[in-house]
Amino acid sequence: MFPWSLELVLLALAMILISVLSAEEVWADSSDEQPTTNGLADSLLNDWALPLIFIGVLMAASMIGAAYLIRDERRENLLWEFRR
Repeated sequence: MFPWSLELVLLALAMILISVLSAEEVWADSSDEQPTTNGLADSLLNDWALPLIFIGVLMAASMIGAAYLIRDERRENLLWEFRR
């Protein structure tokens, strides 16, 4: 599909990218001042619990409403759908 030279160039670029990203210097400096996933989970489950529940219920109600509104219940469509 592609010329073999393009495939070799893309392979070389991918190998360079992987070697740069896997270098220890990139990941070695871990500062304690940065937010962690534990802090994010704590804030989502404690500080933002009620707004997240409210948004979830609102989104569920809107999806149910959209499904109800999109349903076509005209007589000719119902007869066509359920005919045998």
